[in-house]
Amino acid sequence: MKKKVSVIVPIYNVEKYLEGAIESIVNQTFKDIEIILVNDGSTDNSQEIIKKYAKKDKRIIVINKDNGGLGSARNKGLEKASGDFIAFIDSDDWIQTDMIEKMYNKAMEEQLDVVICSYKSIYTNSNEIFEIPSNIINDTIEGKNSRIFNIFSACCKLYKKEFLIKNKFQFVEEKRWYEDLPFSVKVLSTTSKIGIINEPLYNYLIRENSIMNNSNIKKNLDILLAFDDVISYLENKKKYQLFNSEVEYLAIDNILISGISRIVRSKADLKLKKEVINAFWDYMKKNFPNYKNNSYLNYLSSNRKIIYKLVNLKQYWLINLIFKIYR
Repeated sequence: MKKKVSVIVPIYNVEKYLEGAIESIVNQTFKDIEIILVNDGSTDNSQEIIKKYAKKDKRIIVINKDNGGLGSARNKGLEKASGDFIAFIDSDDWIQTDMIEKMYNKAMEEQLDVVICSYKSIYTNSNEIFEIPSNIINDTIEGKNSRIFNIFSACCKLYKKEFLIKNKFQFVEEKRWYEDLPFSVKVLSTTSKIGIINEPLYNYLIRENSIMNNSNIKKNLDILLAFDDVISYLENKKKYQLFNSEVEYLAIDNILISGISRIVRSKADLKLKKEVINAFWDYMKKNFPNYKNNSYLNYLSSNRKIIYKLVNLKQYWLINLIFKIYR
């Protein structure tokens, strides 16, 4: 029987966290859902956990596939989904019990293509919980949601399936980091029917060995491929001039600030660090030569403004010292 919402969960070797993710979905106050668990070639006990829950809840659909990466697993779930709306939940995260209900109701009441909620980032190596500032996704400049691209995770969103299918939106199939970024920018630049719920309904678990915290410094260069994809798409759709400043701000925040900060703090050898950091600088100078004049820089938090200044001064040792003291 067709459900109103399909919840897609890509799974790869997350036995320690998987039950928490599934529990948060099966216990949703909104019951008219199908839960698509995509086992992307796990080699740990994840498959046994999936089987256990599938026996208990008939709303669960199981897909087993060879390991192909996060994007491949999400695409496979999207192929199977029958719901009117789609939600993507990562298998080491969890959601508030009323997330689907609140997002679905807003989507229906306002006839939206996408609903975005606020979220919390929870770090496993500390007790810190970082809640996204609610105004980051509803402050407007020149009448539009100017920084909405910065919420580029595919999660913390509810999508109208008809809208995704009509525009042939899919994730990059090859194993690549930052596959959420081009997907989300394409989606958010294609519709104005976007709703915001300023409540932290999604909980991100930030693990030391997760993609965004991984010590494989070279793979961080995948973000440049993601931006290539974004720029190419917007140019082909003749929308790049419209969204140029937003994409530039996204690059400042994620290549210069987050990217370089993460590399500086890593234990990788100095030669490799320099190679990747130089690649980031070359990319910014080539694609965003006037980035220092971006009008949205005022919207950086006070902490990120400090990091931004230090990055521009190339004071990497001080960035490292700051994170050692405060994290």
